[in-house]
Amino acid sequence: MTQELEILLGNLSACGQRISKLSYSLNKNKDLLPLTAEKVTALDDDQEESIDALILRYSQSVAMIQDQIFRGIAYIEQENLSDKTNRDKALLMEKIGAIRSAEEFGAATVLRNKFSHHYPEEVGSRIERLNLVVQEAQYVIETFTDILAYLKRKGFIDSSK
Repeated sequence: MTQELEILLGNLSACGQRISKLSYSLNKNKDLLPLTAEKVTALDDDQEESIDALILRYSQSVAMIQDQIFRGIAYIEQENLSDKTNRDKALLMEKIGAIRSAEEFGAATVLRNKFSHHYPEEVGSRIERLNLVVQEAQYVIETFTDILAYLKRKGFIDSSK
């Protein structure tokens, strides 16, 4: 096993744990969603913390896929990423069949970026983003599943797992 494949397998394991926690957070918050301004003002501390965990897990999952998994796949596929933007990486992953759509993955990264730049006075925008995270989180989970299927088809990971 090459060092690159070992690193990718470790990153896949860590990302899989994050994806599992993301699924848990989605399920835990399903009764709160979709959010409205009234629901947001009525949230207790535990509910707010639970939504914050959902956002964090979503953001971490997107970042891990984009930064570690895409890079690992490129290395084992002998693709050079040194001069590639994140958009170029997603396009490459779509081209080789690891993900279905670079455009959809780009939308997931845009939403992740918007969470890191929110301001408390922008309640309407924040509620809109929070409601979007449910749909996008499901897409990220499916994308991780697609990546695993791709790696199994290519023989990089054991297809019995």
